[in-house]
Parts: sequence; structure tokens; C-alpha cells
Amino acid sequence: MEKLPFPERRRQTDRRVRPTAPLTIKSLFGRRKFIRRQEDRHHQPYVDIYSLRSALTLVFIIVLSVSDAFFTLKLVQLGAREINPAMHFFLTFGPLPFLSVKFLLTVVCGVIFLIHKNHLIFGGRVSVKMILLAVLFLYIVLIMYELTLLLKIEYMLLEADGYSGIGDTP
Repeated sequence: MEKLPFPERRRQTDRRVRPTAPLTIKSLFGRRKFIRRQEDRHHQPYVDIYSLRSALTLVFIIVLSVSDAFFTLKLVQLGAREINPAMHFFLTFGPLPFLSVKFLLTVVCGVIFLIHKNHLIFGGRVSVKMILLAVLFLYIVLIMYELTLLLKIEYMLLEADGYSGIGDTP
């Protein structure tokens, strides 16, 4: 432990009997924005107030997930198929169940990940926060891929209609 320039005023024993559970009244009105003490990082990884960066990460994931759902519906309408078996199952019931389940799964999982963002997994090598950032990155790549597919299909459809792109109007 590092030497502090002022006298230690904390008691040697922790006065808390057990950590505050997430999603309780006490946690909703807490003030803890980050984990200050190194020893708390392992047994008390929860915070009461989330950073703007963490909240925006979750919001962007949700927006990208909804965009993915709409792009998937458009691609399926143009002849593609959903390769995720679970989402394909809900797609057989129509667009609304598909969109609802995709949105609810994203929000519920995202909130669970946000609550546990300071937990370390895989033997303490990776934090859940890093998983959230990886999901954001993968959604960005997926959206770019879907946009590329949509542009290629649109170009193929225009070509099939005789549009060459040189002086022609669609």
C-alpha cells in the first residue's frame, strides 16, 4: 500500500456488513461514481451513478441493434435470410415480434452488463466494460456490412432493370 501524505483516518475494519445490492432503494440514491479503493475493486465492484461514457455506450448499442433489426428486415424482404436461429424463429411470427424481442434482449442484456461493468471475468483479465465496448465495435462493423449488402443488392436490381449508370435515369 502506498504511503499517504496525511494521516489515515479510516478504521482498519470495514464498517459495512455487506455491500449494497444493485437495483435497491439505497443504490438508486447513492453517490458512488467509481471505485476509489484498490481493495474494493474485487469484493465491491458496483457503482451507484454511471458515467456518461458508459450510458452513451449502452444507448449507442441499443440504437445500432434497432438499426440492425430494420436492416435485417429489409434484407430478408430482398431475399436474404436470418442466420441466427433464435431470431429466425421470432421472424417467422412477423416483423413486430422480431423487433420487440431484439429490442428487449438488447436492453435487458445491456443493463445487466452496465450494472456489472466493473466485474472482472476470464480469470481477471477482462472487465465487463471491455465486453460492452467490443459489442459496440461489432455492431458498427455489422451495420457497415449490412449497408454494403443493401447497396450491392440495389445496384444489382438497377442493373437488372437496364440502368447502366451513364446518362440513364432509373
